[in-house]
Amino acid sequence: MKRLSTLVLLLFLTSTALAQTPTTGSWSLLHTQTARTFEQGRLEIYTDLNFYTKLGDYLGSAPPDFSAVNYWVVASDIFTTYGIIDHLDMALGLRLYQDTNISDANIPDDLFLTIKAGSFTLGTRHLYGAAMLNFRFPLAEQPNYALAEYSSGSVEFGAMGALSYYVDPYLLTRNFSAHLNLGWYTHNDAGKIVDKRDRKPGFNATKLQYGLGLVYPVGMIDLMLEVNGVSWIQQPDTMVYGREEYTYVTPAIRYKPYRWMYADLGVDMRVSSDVEETKPPWASALDLPNYPDWKAWLALNFTLLPLAPSERTPEELERDRFNKRVDFFQNIIEERERIENVQEELDRLKREREEAEKELEELKQILEEEG
Repeated sequence: MKRLSTLVLLLFLTSTALAQTPTTGSWSLLHTQTARTFEQGRLEIYTDLNFYTKLGDYLGSAPPDFSAVNYWVVASDIFTTYGIIDHLDMALGLRLYQDTNISDANIPDDLFLTIKAGSFTLGTRHLYGAAMLNFRFPLAEQPNYALAEYSSGSVEFGAMGALSYYVDPYLLTRNFSAHLNLGWYTHNDAGKIVDKRDRKPGFNATKLQYGLGLVYPVGMIDLMLEVNGVSWIQQPDTMVYGREEYTYVTPAIRYKPYRWMYADLGVDMRVSSDVEETKPPWASALDLPNYPDWKAWLALNFTLLPLAPSERTPEELERDRFNKRVDFFQNIIEERERIENVQEELDRLKREREEAEKELEELKQILEEEG
């Protein structure tokens, strides 16, 4: 009951807070997908928050009646991920809210779906692979949002592959791991109205999505570092706000106080160029970035099913027996090395004693000869 009440309270607080959709799914980092999928019947719920704000400095000499404007972008998301069968799961999410002080709020925004096949070992238990299909279904009243990633107001879709490398092949989260993502995505926006002026792009915008995530566990905390961004194959038309390429670096920590819950805290830092390729009317005289310079992140994840630890499979039991044998032989080796070190010390002391006895014998003979 305590667990349920805590979960409900946290969900309420975070689902009404500031957010911008991350890469979501089974065992994912903030922005990077791992190649693992949920086992059958596993159900988790994820909610995130992040925000960006900037004072819009006037370029050149400001008019007499000009007052500085604080620009910001906020949103709110909630996602659920379910293990359909082993090696296949699905993540379904809704952006409940998105708003800036420039545009009208989208309540709700868009619907997101990710279908993921993964947890496939690739020649060795250290390396895993996965493939994903990603969809974005339009619900928002206003697409093509300022200071945010491009949304066309059409059904968008793409495919992505993921590779994961784990140092520990048996307890994957016990040691360092690295995760690589590469995907193709289309905004499917040719001939679709993308702004309030009823303008329509003449072609579909398509892009490459990439990401690299590193994880190093330290007790109940995972230290994470990610690099992610997009590179356009076909750049969006000129009326699109988010038509520039971008790259972000994200240091983050994941705190895991319980088996059924973890919290993420991180900061996105844009390292790509800030050259503005679209000059919207609201920013023509203001020093504003094409994408946020930074974004602060807080995310929470809860495991709803299974409620209790599942029955251990024969593979898991065999893995445990193997780990115990490894630990046993490792202890023997360490004990043998310790004994060898002790024997070396005894041999050294024996040599020193023999040398001392020899010196005493020589001294005795000298004293006898003098006497």
